[in-house]
Amino acid sequence: MNKQNSVSGFSRWLLVIFSVALVSCTFLFAPLGNDPSRSTRDLYEQYLAGTANGAERPNADELPPDRRMLSIPEINQTPVSMTVEAETLKVRNPLTVQCERPGYTGEGYIGTLPKDTEAAVTVPLHIRATQHYDITLCAAAKKDCENALCINGSMVSQFSLEGNDTFTKITFYGIFLEAGDNTLTIDGIDGGLDLDYIMLRNDTTDYRPDFALTESLCNPNADAEAQKLYAFLREQWGKTVLTGQYASDGSNPELNLIYQITGQLPAIRFSALGTGDDRAQTDAAIDWSVYTHGIVGLMWQWNAPGSDSVYADETDFKLYTALQRKDPASVAKLTPKQAEHAVECGALSKEAQMLLTDIDSIAVSLKKLDNMNIPVLWRPLHEAGGGWYWWGADGREAYQKLWSLLWHRLTDYHRLNNLIWVWNGQSAAYLVPEQSYDIASLDVYLQPRMQFGSRYEQFISLARITNSRKLLALSECSTLPDPEMMKLDESVWSFFGLWYGDYLMNPDGSFNDSNYSSSDLYNLYNSELALSLNDFLSLSE
Repeated sequence: MNKQNSVSGFSRWLLVIFSVALVSCTFLFAPLGNDPSRSTRDLYEQYLAGTANGAERPNADELPPDRRMLSIPEINQTPVSMTVEAETLKVRNPLTVQCERPGYTGEGYIGTLPKDTEAAVTVPLHIRATQHYDITLCAAAKKDCENALCINGSMVSQFSLEGNDTFTKITFYGIFLEAGDNTLTIDGIDGGLDLDYIMLRNDTTDYRPDFALTESLCNPNADAEAQKLYAFLREQWGKTVLTGQYASDGSNPELNLIYQITGQLPAIRFSALGTGDDRAQTDAAIDWSVYTHGIVGLMWQWNAPGSDSVYADETDFKLYTALQRKDPASVAKLTPKQAEHAVECGALSKEAQMLLTDIDSIAVSLKKLDNMNIPVLWRPLHEAGGGWYWWGADGREAYQKLWSLLWHRLTDYHRLNNLIWVWNGQSAAYLVPEQSYDIASLDVYLQPRMQFGSRYEQFISLARITNSRKLLALSECSTLPDPEMMKLDESVWSFFGLWYGDYLMNPDGSFNDSNYSSSDLYNLYNSELALSLNDFLSLSE
């Protein structure tokens, strides 16, 4: 009996060992059903094949054909000059005709525009020629105030009026109007505007620059894939705009929603490093490139060294003193040990060493993409001219030195040859040398009901800043550019990047229509002017 129990116990041990071995082999060699990489790959394949589930597109009768052709009216330049005196208009109470302030024309002016009013001043315009116009308002205010100009019910611009109690001319250039009856309205936001007259003239400004784009990337050692992508962007310049979308995380909820509505994916997946788990963000960018062959765009939310914030008013880090009287290119060549020794002997500031440490850290993420020959639209040190980020708050000289340090550290020291450098300084004063960037871009955020159009004034301004030598892009935007207006204004941006969050979707994942409609999104992604992911893949083969 004891022998039988012994055998039975031995058998049980063999069974346990066999079971453990079987389970171990299963984990080691069998594919996991919840493998995120496989799941991502499968979903991307379904997207590209047009077979992904969950489509919630608007009803077919609400949408134009799958490939929406642009309808561009014929423009024949016609001399037009007309002035409408404000006192001749029908206005809403409590506006009255006044004549106390000197400097008005005609028999007086109307005032004072109340706060938070819409269409308080309405100007009917009968336009006899379809073309671009310059619209000038002559107005005054006792205190600074914000107002809005609307055309046919759509806001085209907000404008500020200085409270100097003097009539001032404010001109909006290149407003496109079609022949026939149109309506111009002025809305009060802060209140306080007095209006003397409105003048309309055909736009005669020679604002369309003659571009001579730089032929090569700023990094002379740029790898073949980066050069190929840049060549493609140059080839498409002025012809198409590449669609782009910021993804909040690796699950790509924004991309999924765009696919559901439009049947398309953006050509560029943008995301931000420095906002959390850089490894996860980098892996998601790699997955996008490997499984869809789409374009990767990365920005860097660089927390000030020694802090956990990008905002100047939330850090004591002083960029100006970090590189004072130092050559950024020379500092960029220092090894970590050399930098440490230089700090110890007083030849380098501790702040400069902290900058190098942060750059070396972000280089680890970028190197993963470089090792896989994945080109990156790389946008660091953005919106510097605004002064709200620490890298722009200490002025142009400090910013330009930091850009030089970053460029040389990543290019010469870390030998990252997959980067296409996007300068996004937002100001001519912060422009960096031509040989250290490839694309110039702007971030444009508008009020929800403001018409985005083409943003041609910013387009032309950026072209002048860069001497028409660089590709121009909308690196961030709150709403969608209008393909027809871009074509009409000859202001076709290289690409756009719609920001995530409520600029596209509500917290529950549904579409947010406060900035534009689902039809607007569909029309853009299926427009002949815009390149979706499938368009990019077919043209770049």
